[in-house]
Amino acid sequence: MSACAAMEDARERSCDEQALLLAACSAALITLVPIALHQLGAIPHLPDPAGGWFDSDRITESRMAHPLGVPDSLPGIASYGTTLTLILLARRSRTARRMLGGKLLVDGGAAASNVVRQVVRFGKLCSWCTGTALATAAMVYAGRGAIAESACAVRGRVKD
Repeated sequence: MSACAAMEDARERSCDEQALLLAACSAALITLVPIALHQLGAIPHLPDPAGGWFDSDRITESRMAHPLGVPDSLPGIASYGTTLTLILLARRSRTARRMLGGKLLVDGGAAASNVVRQVVRFGKLCSWCTGTALATAAMVYAGRGAIAESACAVRGRVKD
């Protein structure tokens, strides 16, 4: 493969990564909005898919979903809004790309922890929260290049 073809291939992967990151982060934000509306009392019920796996109302109304008395959807929206900002800045800024890598790891860990807590504590899942977790998994996958770059920078292997 020629150098020009390799550069073009890398550019296409970067555009694909950016598109998936934007789509997945937007999906995560979209799944958090109904949760926030429910937790704030604007809508009385969160619909769940059929079957016995989900109980979104009970989980989102629980004490666990209100750390320090604040609905967890509100800091969640702020957090994913920050991730979205880093995604948009990452194309132009190496620092933002490295920060994005770290932020994606934090988002992924928090989403995975939330799913495990729901299963352990309730024996069920919040379907809307599961949507957020799946979108976050897609973000981590799409951002694996930024994560690797961030990890290398932390270890001092990448020079500015």
